[in-house]
Amino acid sequence: MERKNGLLSQRMTRREALGSMAAGVVAGALGLSACGKSKQSEQMEDVPQAQGKVTCRRNPKNGDEISLLGFGCMRFPTIGGDRYTGRIDEEPTRKMVEYAYSCGVNYFDTAWMYHKGDSEAMIGSILKQYPRDSFFLADKMPPSAKTLQEAKEIFATQLERCGVEYFDYYLCHSISRQYVFQNLYIDEGVLDFLLEQKRQGKIRQLGFSFHGDLPLFEWLLNQPVEWDFVQIQMNWLDWRDEKRIAEELYNRLAERKIPVIVMEPIRGGSLIDLPPQVEELLAGSDPEMTAAEWALKFCASYPYVLSVLSGMTLMEHVVENCQTFTDFKPLSQEQIELLHQAAEIYKGGRRIDCTDCLYCMPCPYGVDIAGIFRVYNKCVADMTLPNPKSRHDEEYLRRRRIFLNRYRNNVKEAARADHCVACNECSPKCPQGLMIPHQMERIDKLVEQVRNSVIE
Repeated sequence: MERKNGLLSQRMTRREALGSMAAGVVAGALGLSACGKSKQSEQMEDVPQAQGKVTCRRNPKNGDEISLLGFGCMRFPTIGGDRYTGRIDEEPTRKMVEYAYSCGVNYFDTAWMYHKGDSEAMIGSILKQYPRDSFFLADKMPPSAKTLQEAKEIFATQLERCGVEYFDYYLCHSISRQYVFQNLYIDEGVLDFLLEQKRQGKIRQLGFSFHGDLPLFEWLLNQPVEWDFVQIQMNWLDWRDEKRIAEELYNRLAERKIPVIVMEPIRGGSLIDLPPQVEELLAGSDPEMTAAEWALKFCASYPYVLSVLSGMTLMEHVVENCQTFTDFKPLSQEQIELLHQAAEIYKGGRRIDCTDCLYCMPCPYGVDIAGIFRVYNKCVADMTLPNPKSRHDEEYLRRRRIFLNRYRNNVKEAARADHCVACNECSPKCPQGLMIPHQMERIDKLVEQVRNSVIE
């Protein structure tokens, strides 16, 4: 796995020399155990040998032994394009999932919209080789559903795509506005339908994934339904953020003893390419711990977290993440406080809070929203974003060249920010609440200013 912070090469060298290192078992309100449900799959050619089993945590609601590392099925490798335009590359995806399963990963999270529907069929086809009671499959009712009849058809299709008779965990997907939940789940009766599927055994545990504010969260928790679990965005950058309020969400769930599934623990990859000041701060505590480890271990160090989802694209991701959770040991309080310091430094930059989820896509005018944000944030992360108001010296020229080259090479001309017409179809779909047309206008203005500037 490529790591821009320079720490991975040190870590992998040590692991190659020493192998998997035991670290201890965390004690918490949910309890931990060695994962015993998954069986070792037959090793395929070119698939690494599993080095131990990932730690599991017990679900207090029903006793499920869930792997602390959950396999998010939104970022499978693709061919012929990116996650939106390409199709899933089946062979490496299959090997990644099989390796994870062999390491004890038993929680797999898919959704109706992931890979334009192909994610459900892919994970279902891979998991069907294993005993049904050896893994836990999570799926979601999409926010695009509008009527009860449509929801019923979607649910039946999901079972068929995944090749299962029931879902272990099922979610009302991406709740961010009260009227959406009210219209679909209450007025249309979809919540009653899902509760009926639970009574029939087609859903074992029912929850929701959340991207809203605290009043909406409390309103949802106070609905006349016993939520079995809740999925929230949680990471060290969002923990004390006034907008993301991850700490508040987690605490409200812990008070009610509701298990937590974590999404975006690495924030769409943005907690991998760290600013140099943050990298140095963390390296001073543990020079061998990678940025991904810091992020994943932060989430799993909280006892009501049942599983930490990671959307993995390369086998290297799977191997490192499985090693991170093998004989898992939580971060110390001192390390957690260090991450809070890191968050303050990180927020001092000008990064756009995009997690590359692609929920905003497609743009009706062809704008590559995620790709544009990706280029911008990369320049913020490695401190190469040019400031047109600064002195136009050699350093400015270097940054100008890097920024414009990245923009030209990574975003097609017809998909650049200047093609945004501010129709704003995208912003309501953004889990981070970004005003995307405003950001497009700002980036387009920056591109023009930098392009037309000259060195002094």
